[in-house]
Amino acid sequence: MSVSSSPATAPSDLPLSGRRVLVPGGLGFLGLNLVPALLAAGASVRLLNRSADPLAMSWLEEVRDGRSVEVCRGDIAETGNMRDWIEGVDVVVNLAGESGALKSVREAQMDMRVNVAGHLNLLDALREAGARPRVIFVSSRLVYGVTGPTPVTEDHPTRPTSLYGVHKLTVENYHRLYWEHYGIPYVVLRVTNPYGPYQLPRRVHHGVLNRFIMAAVRGEAIQLYGGGGQLRDYISVKDVTRAVLLAATDPRAIANTFNVGFGAAVSIQSVTARILGIAGSGRLVDAPWPAGYRTVETGDFLCDVGRIRGALGWSAGIDLDTGLRETVDAYRKLL
Repeated sequence: MSVSSSPATAPSDLPLSGRRVLVPGGLGFLGLNLVPALLAAGASVRLLNRSADPLAMSWLEEVRDGRSVEVCRGDIAETGNMRDWIEGVDVVVNLAGESGALKSVREAQMDMRVNVAGHLNLLDALREAGARPRVIFVSSRLVYGVTGPTPVTEDHPTRPTSLYGVHKLTVENYHRLYWEHYGIPYVVLRVTNPYGPYQLPRRVHHGVLNRFIMAAVRGEAIQLYGGGGQLRDYISVKDVTRAVLLAATDPRAIANTFNVGFGAAVSIQSVTARILGIAGSGRLVDAPWPAGYRTVETGDFLCDVGRIRGALGWSAGIDLDTGLRETVDAYRKLL
């Protein structure tokens, strides 16, 4: 069953009509939410994904709603087909990679290959082909590490607590250098904690709110580690999608790094209570920290979004309670 998209996710006045957009990692959570917005803006969409999960493919059928979307099976770490994938591309929205802070430490070599080497391969292919599409790299708040409750600007020191954060920061610097050396335009979006429909249930290393919502909808227990007092900045995927579209089209975005968050922080315990109340099912279970989690835990985080508001006129438009209700309703239909 399909989930309707708000008109705010698909602005029709963006200059994407007739443009070809390549989305590595396009069958993931962010990609499936981005597809209908790109199509509504008139873009020609090419998705590149390492796997073709049956559930993700069925969701793609729903979000494309009869419109044409090209799907390529492959990995940006591959070199053989890269020229074909980037052929005729005007914009790249790079969502490829694996998530999971603790997983990145435990599987360091794998995380490096997936979250670093492939991105460098893509940039090298663009350089060698003489192609200059604008590349939107979706990064993470985890590049900052431990910050405390003070609002974090893009100029805050970066001290990641996991290899996932280190690798995201490394790729950010790749894009900066390939702009300075080779003129490949880029935009970095440091997204906080996004939530919304179309996250695969088996994805357990990221998307904490989506996992909690799916558990509540199913009437299952939600395990809250350490009491859940940590503050987090949660952002609806619809608002993230709007930020991506602006980053892909506004000339003022080029060679910039932007935080993408709501700009307000809520404790994990509080947001979990809201989810249970909206869902009317599920239950909360206090649990001890699993082995290793404390070493990558970043504590409180609050996003300062002044730069993207000032440069692109973007700000989050969906408050947390509205977004949670929409997401609970969505997963009731999707699961």
